[in-house]
Amino acid sequence: MTIAEASLPSPRDTKPHLPLVRIALRQFWPLAVLFLLFAVGMAALLVHLHQDWDDAVALRNRIGSTDYHFALHAGGAHDVTTRLLDAGKRLALLPALYAALVAGLLTGREWDTRKIVFALGQSVTPVRWFVVRWTVLAALLAVPLAPVVALYRLNVTHAVDLDLLTYGIERHTAYSVVGPVTVAYVLLGVAAGALAGTVLRNFLAAAVAGPVLTWLLVAVLVRSRAALLLDFPAWPKVDDFHSGGVLGLQFYDVLPVDSFLVNSLGKGDYWPYQLAESALAVGVAVLLALAAFRVLRHRIATR
Repeated sequence: MTIAEASLPSPRDTKPHLPLVRIALRQFWPLAVLFLLFAVGMAALLVHLHQDWDDAVALRNRIGSTDYHFALHAGGAHDVTTRLLDAGKRLALLPALYAALVAGLLTGREWDTRKIVFALGQSVTPVRWFVVRWTVLAALLAVPLAPVVALYRLNVTHAVDLDLLTYGIERHTAYSVVGPVTVAYVLLGVAAGALAGTVLRNFLAAAVAGPVLTWLLVAVLVRSRAALLLDFPAWPKVDDFHSGGVLGLQFYDVLPVDSFLVNSLGKGDYWPYQLAESALAVGVAVLLALAAFRVLRHRIATR
């Protein structure tokens, strides 16, 4: 019996999902540990940043609000805003691109090495095989990311409430962009990578196509402002498109951002905007997953 054959559950298994979950965890753990190290490092950075807000308040009290906000002081508004934005850049879309890369790589490898052929003769169907693998991968990435996003949000709200950040687009970007949608983008990335791997059946091609597809879909969601169609209180505040950047986009590291849109939202618009955009991102992820299953069934039917 080969390793691939041994890794599949036998017909006697009474709980077919559990063996598949264990298999996925054994195979995915190096990639999951790598992402966990990223999450722990980001959490440590954000905890340290949260401790620095007291120093920022003390500096503002010592030199005055005007100098704190508009002069260049170590630990002043420009300094702490830059550090907060740098942390946000790492969270905004990089986890989603990593999810798409890993999902495309692993799914393409299943086809490239013909491991999926072994599943056809077992008690587990190929559809169930991939459902479990994609679900486990999404959980391994989304679960550790969620508390890091919460820590970032804690930092931002604390800094804004104390008026410690610079004014203008940087403050709005730090406040509005990172949140539940950051986790939703990870689910979108897994679905995009799964579709790329299923269609291309080559792990190198899928590892490129998955992140590219994720980036393009996020850019369309941001630029079209489709999320605001579900957020009627925020919609009247946005009357025009920002004309700068590539295709009208500006960038928060690799995340496409429409600065005019972000600058139009107030503090009260944060949750409606985030939840609306998250719902759309998850909806697109579901459509990509359904497309992947459709292609998968077609591949199986033609064998």
